Amino acid sequence: MEQRPPSLHTVRVKNEDFLKQFGQRMAEVRKLGGLTQEQLADVVEVHRTYIGFIEQGKRNPSVVNIYKISKALKISLKELFSPFNK
Repeated sequence: MEQRPPSLHTVRVKNEDFLKQFGQRMAEVRKLGGLTQEQLADVVEVHRTYIGFIEQGKRNPSVVNIYKISKALKISLKELFSPFNK
């Protein structure tokens, strides 16, 4: 078995929990910006239900879509992910 350098270690995250938390954060920022799911979906060029599924933690958005969402919400990726930097 290959050994890892001492500075690297396995990160354990429950995907479902992370996706729910990310979706909640996205919904929070969207609502603060006064956007509906439909308006956000139009700007990001995805279906409204896809935005709803992300916010419910039922979809794992691609990096490209996360980038487009952050731009549409007028928030940096760092700010969007700030609750997870703890």
